[in-house]
Amino acid sequence: MFKFSIGNGIGVRFGRNTLLFDPNVSDFISFISHAHADHSPFGFVTKPYCTPETYELIRLRDPYFEANVVEENKKIKFDDFSVILLSAGHVLGSVQVYVEADGGSIVYSGDFKLAKSFTCKPIRIKEADILVMESTYGRSEYSFPKIEDLRKNIIQWVTDQLKNKFFVEIGAYQIGKSQEAIKILNESGIIPNVSETIRRYSEIYKRFGIYLKFLEPNENSNILVKPIHLLRERNNVKTCALTGWSIENNKGMERPRPYFGFPLSDHADFNDILEYVRLVNPKKVYCVHGYTHELAKVIKKKLKIPAKPLDSPIDLLQQKLLTDF
Repeated sequence: MFKFSIGNGIGVRFGRNTLLFDPNVSDFISFISHAHADHSPFGFVTKPYCTPETYELIRLRDPYFEANVVEENKKIKFDDFSVILLSAGHVLGSVQVYVEADGGSIVYSGDFKLAKSFTCKPIRIKEADILVMESTYGRSEYSFPKIEDLRKNIIQWVTDQLKNKFFVEIGAYQIGKSQEAIKILNESGIIPNVSETIRRYSEIYKRFGIYLKFLEPNENSNILVKPIHLLRERNNVKTCALTGWSIENNKGMERPRPYFGFPLSDHADFNDILEYVRLVNPKKVYCVHGYTHELAKVIKKKLKIPAKPLDSPIDLLQQKLLTDF
């Protein structure tokens, strides 16, 4: 009944309908899961559907962006199918796309996280017949520490560097992780400086009720939150990156990153990916964006659910370009 493709986002065809999830360009009915650049349009898209938060975050980057703005959990009715946007727990405004058509259902996960965030709504999970799911950390090596422990370790490291008279720079993606970093610091009474781009995105977070405190540009601080790709350690500066990929450094894996970091991620780790599949309880899984082949094999073996990768040649790169966020 449903036919899927990948390349220009994720495509699904059924009956007379074609839907696109996170396309680059589209004149079909389209849905944008969240505001990260690897999931939002680079070209012309005919008024895709997205949340108010995602709309405002993308508009900051692209003032000409237009969309059908829809609140989460509200059923969008079309002629012969319906759609509900469900919180994904990834970043502010991020959603899963739930489709009902011809007596069947699909969930496109987008990027998602089960662990509770300081700066976005918790994930809402709904059972579906078919799950199209991100596989960013779809290998067993990617098992993150508990979120509470990570937050404590980050603050302890920051406090130690400041006591030793170092200037501290924290690198994070400009949407999502930067705001989480600010909030973690705020919870320990630390008010950081932030880069100008992060400041602009953070103001949108504040507009949607996420309370963040950061200094004005003319105020001085010994701690700065900046884009991750701009981290540069100098004699009097200590840096750390907040990214799940930093676990590769800690475990001596095959792609060590050129910086020290903490594996604080906006994505589900391997164990939570499997838990998410169990909760959605699908009859079939398509794996996209990441370790698709490895994850599909595990889902078939451990969960006894038919699973297959839905790959394109550039798919493995899509979740790993730090400058895209």
